[in-house]
Amino acid sequence: MRFWKYIRVGLLLLSVILTFNSQSAYAAEEEYTYTVRLYAGNQGKLTKDGVEVSSKTAKISSGKDHVVVSGLKYGDTVYIRPQDAAKVTDERYHVKGVRRSGRDNSEAEAPTFHVACDRDYVVAYGVSGDMVAYTVNYVDANGTALMKSDVYYGNIGERQYVSSRYIAGYQPQALNMVKTLSSNAAENVFTFLYTPVTAPTAAAPAPGTQAPGGTTGTPPAGEAPGAAAGTAGAGAQAAPGGADAAADQGVELPDGDVPVGGNVQAVPDENVPLDQQELEDLDDDEVPLANIKKEQPTVMGYMPIYIGIGAAAALTLVGAIIYLNKRRKAATVKPDGKGQGKLTGSGK
Repeated sequence: MRFWKYIRVGLLLLSVILTFNSQSAYAAEEEYTYTVRLYAGNQGKLTKDGVEVSSKTAKISSGKDHVVVSGLKYGDTVYIRPQDAAKVTDERYHVKGVRRSGRDNSEAEAPTFHVACDRDYVVAYGVSGDMVAYTVNYVDANGTALMKSDVYYGNIGERQYVSSRYIAGYQPQALNMVKTLSSNAAENVFTFLYTPVTAPTAAAPAPGTQAPGGTTGTPPAGEAPGAAAGTAGAGAQAAPGGADAAADQGVELPDGDVPVGGNVQAVPDENVPLDQQELEDLDDDEVPLANIKKEQPTVMGYMPIYIGIGAAAALTLVGAIIYLNKRRKAATVKPDGKGQGKLTGSGK
């Protein structure tokens, strides 16, 4: 009877262990969120602008010298536009980009990313030298601008990282671009191509009606989608030949505006969905497909680990039962007087 009691207790402990591990995995997957921080650095201060997220549950809060994005889930996208997020306090410097906390300003990197861990960034600054303008366009497959172009400034010959912008209902073909700035401002053009993101189960709203989530249906004629949300970047100004170049390329902007800098790249007519890329290097002839978003392991992916833990616990339980059973038999006095515990009678 005692033997079966041990078995029942062991099975109960085993079920408790497996249940605890499963609940912990579910809790970690469903409840854990990530935090991203952006600090101003030594040569500037934050403007409380230039940071966007694709998540509706994330919260952006601003402090004296930093911005905190909290409540992020795995796979959310954080868009950081350093040139809009910070303003220099020393005219000898300009905003170059962002860097990881603890690294040098020369190690500026792509500012927009998919969330997979907590991150701390600092605005990176460069010493101003021979400055030149560069233009960032946001267009759809037809070459229509989805928001007004941004114009920023950097040093000639400097590798400049540029971030895409969050546009509801659209997906950029690359989160970031990088290019060596030329002395000719007309060559310093970054054009992000956006493709629509359609929900498979959502019905298309009628033209001019309000759709779920606050977006409208088909926009009025002559008005580009998302144009109302677009604003010009800090320090934007017209460049010579910008209007003529845009007219030649057939790119339309809201309110009659045209992209600055001209030389807008031709966009193919085919509306082909493109994979989400982290970085597109415009200095290369071929576009590398780098850092494609990976899937997060699910609870089913951890099942072999749970099975291994359960098997180890079961083996340990069986071993303990066998050991205790042998100890019980060894301590039992046999009826014929032979074995452990035998008395001699006289004590001599």
